[in-house]
Order: sequence, then structure tokens, then C-alpha cells
Amino acid sequence: MPSSLHVFLILFVAGAALRLSGLLGKVHAERLGTFVFSVTLPATILVSLDRVVFSPTAWKIPLSACLITIPLVLLAWGLARALTLDRPTQGGLLLAVGCINSIYFAYPVALATFGEEGLAQAILFDLGQTTLTLTVLYPMALWHGAQDSSPHDAGRRLLTSPPLWALVMVLTAKTAGLHLPEWLQTILTPVHLLTIPLASLVLGLSISVHAVRKTWRLTSLGVGLRMAGGLLLGWIATLVLNLTGLERAAVLLIAGMPSAVMAVIFATDAKLDEDLVASIVALSICLGVALLPLLPSLATALLG
Repeated sequence: MPSSLHVFLILFVAGAALRLSGLLGKVHAERLGTFVFSVTLPATILVSLDRVVFSPTAWKIPLSACLITIPLVLLAWGLARALTLDRPTQGGLLLAVGCINSIYFAYPVALATFGEEGLAQAILFDLGQTTLTLTVLYPMALWHGAQDSSPHDAGRRLLTSPPLWALVMVLTAKTAGLHLPEWLQTILTPVHLLTIPLASLVLGLSISVHAVRKTWRLTSLGVGLRMAGGLLLGWIATLVLNLTGLERAAVLLIAGMPSAVMAVIFATDAKLDEDLVASIVALSICLGVALLPLLPSLATALLG
């Protein structure tokens, strides 16, 4: 197992232990989540995407993220409507199912499984996933949030979102053939490196045994949609885009990844059903970790 995942699990368990002991609680998770959303996540977007080198066919990898995530969210929406879930719970289900754990799970897994070239494919995939997250999933989360939140308020919060501005800045710079200056890289890199450990703590602090017990049925459905449904749609996306070799293997591997830790932070910010989102994220990550020993043979099969 990659060392970065060891660190993730240790901090997640530490956060959960602090929550269970009563030393820290939900309010601390919200404050820490706000800091990650406003400060460290923008730094992660800038630093990670600045490293990507675009090839003539590179557009297929971020497009594959769209072909996986959008149908998956529509499936989750149909399920939520069939179950007549309330707005915060429906929004939480859509958010947890739609957010793929790219940076915190796919990056180290792709690096450990396929090497540096695989990591590059994971970053390209995350370009499409991050764009969807900030332009579709986050506004959707705001719309499902507090009932007194008007479309104007939701639009204002989106347009003043630090991660969105970071995404616009880095894509504009790369389109112009520019890179982050060295002095800015030096400043942002330590902040970027805080995202994974702090987000791990947020997840741990957001977990309660009572919440998992209360939502286990819906949580199980959400995890099944995110991982099994994502893998199926990933297979369809590789056929549609005619992906082969490492590109095909990377997309299939990432498509079945757990739900993103950032979903907990977005759920907190939008006032959705945090218990459900945190439970889906935690259970999917536990399942993903349990499957890690199978990845070497799976990777070999996918490359074939």
C-alpha cells in the first residue's frame, strides 16, 4: 500500500477517535473544512494542474471524466426521486456519488500501479473531474442546501469560490503557454501538501457511529453506485473514446475509485446531509483500501 494512503488512514482514524472521545466535534470539522476549501484546495488545484503536459489526444482523458460522472449523477438523481428523499439528503447522495476521489486516492494508486506515466493520466482525468466538481456538482450542492438560499445567493457563492478562481487561473495560464513562477510554486507547495492530511482529519471528525448505523442502507446504495456504477460507465467511456493501453487502464481504474473526501467539505459548506456524505465516503474508502492488494493483477489485466 502506498505510504500516502498509510498517512491518510492514520489521520482519518485519529480524527474519528477525537470525534468519538468528544474532544473535537462537528463544529471543528466545519471550521477545518472551510479552511481546506478556501485555502489549501485552491493551492492543490494550482500546483497539480500546472504540472500537466497536454498531448494532441489529451482531451480524451478529461472528457472521460464527464462521460462517467454526469450519467452517474443522473442515475443517483433518479434513485433519490424514487426514494422521495428530502432536499439535503438528495443533494448529499448526488454529491457523494458524483465526486471521484482523484487526488487523495487515485493519484497515489496510479503512481504505485503504473508509475509516473500513470500519475500523469490521473492528473489529466482530474482536470475534467475538477471542472465538473466546481461548475456542476458544487452548484448542485448549493441548490440542494438551505431552503432560504436563492439562485442569486448560490451564483454569488460559486463565483466567489476560491477553488473556481484557482481553476480559471491555471487553465488560462496553460492556454497561454505559461506556468506558475518559481516563487509562487515555492509558496503554494507547502500549502498544497496540507490538503490531504487536513481533509483526512475532516473526514474522521465528520464520522459518527450513530450516523453510519442510521444511514447504512442508503450509504450502501451510494457506495455501490459510486464504485460499481462508476466502473461500468468507465468501461463504456473507454469504448466511446476508443482508449487503449495505459489510457484505458487508468480511466477504468479511476472510474471505480471511492467517493472524494472533498464531498464532505462541500456538504458542510452547502448544509447538506453531512452524515450520509461522510458515511458514503468512509465506507467507499474502506472498500477501496480492502481492494488494494488486488490492484497489481488488476492493472496487468487492464493493460492487456
